[in-house]
Amino acid sequence: MFRRTNADPVIRQFILRTAVLNYLGKSLREQYNEYCLLRTQHENIRLKTASDQELEDLPTLSELFEMQQLKTAATHRLLMREYQELLAYMMDKSDLWDSQEYFKAKSALGAAIHNLRVCAPTKPMD
Repeated sequence: MFRRTNADPVIRQFILRTAVLNYLGKSLREQYNEYCLLRTQHENIRLKTASDQELEDLPTLSELFEMQQLKTAATHRLLMREYQELLAYMMDKSDLWDSQEYFKAKSALGAAIHNLRVCAPTKPMD
C-alpha cells in the first residue's frame, strides 16, 4: 500500500533513481553469482575426464554459460548508465545536498560502484 505524498519532484526523482540503482545492483550481483557458478561447472566438466553423459551435457552448459555472460554484461552496462545519470542529477541539485534523500542516493552510488567493480564482465559487450 502506497502513501500519497506531496514531495518535491526533485526528492521523488532522488527516491526513484536510488531505487532503480539498488535494484540493478542486486540484480547484477545475483546474475554474476550465477555466471560464476556456471563458469566453475563448465570448467570442471571440460577439465576432468568426461564420460559420455558429461560430453553430451557440455554444449548445453556452454550455451547457458554464454547466455549468462551476456546477461550479466548487459546488466552491468545498465547499472553503469544509471550510476552516471544519478551522479549527474545529484551534481545539478546542490541545493539538496543536505537532504536525507541525497545521503541515501550517495550511499546507493557507493554500493553501485562497488558492484560495478566486483561484477565486471570478463568479456565486454560492444
